[in-house]
Amino acid sequence: MSTKKNHGDSRGRGVRLFARLCAAALALVATSCRRGAEEIAVPETSPRAVRVFVVSDDHSRAERTFPVFLKSASASKLSFRTAGRIEELNVDVGDRVDAGAVVARLDSRDYQLIADRAKQAILEAQAALKAMETGARPEDVDSASAALSAASSQRETAEKQYARVESLNKDGAASDMQLDLAKTALDAAKAAERAAEKTLEKAKKGSRDEEIEMIKAKIDGLEIDLQLAENKLSDVTLTAPFSGLVSEKYVENHESVAPGAPIVTLVDDRAFEGELNAPEEIPLHSDEIESIECVFDSIPNRAFSATLKRSSTAPQKGNRSYLTAISVDVTPEDGALVGMVGVAKIRFKTTDSVATIPTASLIRGDGAESAVWVVDPKSGAVSKRVVEVGDFDGEKVAIRSGLTVGDQIVAAGARFLTDGQVVSIENENANETATK
Repeated sequence: MSTKKNHGDSRGRGVRLFARLCAAALALVATSCRRGAEEIAVPETSPRAVRVFVVSDDHSRAERTFPVFLKSASASKLSFRTAGRIEELNVDVGDRVDAGAVVARLDSRDYQLIADRAKQAILEAQAALKAMETGARPEDVDSASAALSAASSQRETAEKQYARVESLNKDGAASDMQLDLAKTALDAAKAAERAAEKTLEKAKKGSRDEEIEMIKAKIDGLEIDLQLAENKLSDVTLTAPFSGLVSEKYVENHESVAPGAPIVTLVDDRAFEGELNAPEEIPLHSDEIESIECVFDSIPNRAFSATLKRSSTAPQKGNRSYLTAISVDVTPEDGALVGMVGVAKIRFKTTDSVATIPTASLIRGDGAESAVWVVDPKSGAVSKRVVEVGDFDGEKVAIRSGLTVGDQIVAAGARFLTDGQVVSIENENANETATK
């Protein structure tokens, strides 16, 4: 009996424990649901964080400064157009030479012989042409006439002999073979007479027109050969194309050189240009440059004007900058030397009608036009404003109208906004500005 009672008490305690656990679980679920509801119920009007740019009139691109390296405006590596052994080398590094002065000369003997042989061939061809055009000499005509007379006489004798043998053959006194031989002799005599007639005619009239044209064409070809030979003879002398200084020398006297091998480098020390590495805005906005001024470390307290000469259209591989050259108005009398370093100040034309803003700020307007979100500094609400877009320059775009100095525009997160939405400025100081 006691066992049954204990068993009943145990079962009762288990039921009560299970009931308490279920009640605790239900309370926990209810609490979680209340907390979840509280977390989900986030106000839909919470400001969205954005980054802004402020349109400014600080003219940050009005003047740019770049390191500049002074070099000669003209520099040439002088070389021979033909091969040979250097016979004369008249300059050394640092020497000044005038335009047209002989810098070096090759051994010219072989080229002189080639030119002389070409001249002789022309003389021989010209003599042959003259003989063709004037005809044979009188004694040659007399000789040709005498040869024709002899040939005619031989033809007459052959005709008489053939007639006699033909008569005898009919009477049976001469064989057919004898008649054939007489006929062959007559034909040969007639051919010899015709050849003599042509020889006499040629002696009297001269050469045929086509023969004369052939010899004229030959002379033309020989004259071209002579010109080439004289060019090679001229190429053995190396002269200075302009006045300047010898900055480098690559060979010594009596050395053999190949065509195109550099002999010396000649630089013009009267005209200078500056070389600098510039960003893409220089070639892109070269028409907006107002002035360029150079100051060199070795010429203190003086500034020299310059103009843009050229700028590469592709960036350099090493630093992604654009190699730019400027003509500098400086002379040796000012103390300028090739290799000087300094700075170039490039000033751009300024305008009140164009602002530069981040490209990411642009959104589509109500139509096909472009627009930006402008932040009201009091309410923090954004409003869409249509702008006129100018040139794109990488991550920036020029705005020709629609913005004024002090406007705060959304630079990041613009595409997620709606008109009138309240935003919070992430970059509170708004130090980043757009240039106007």
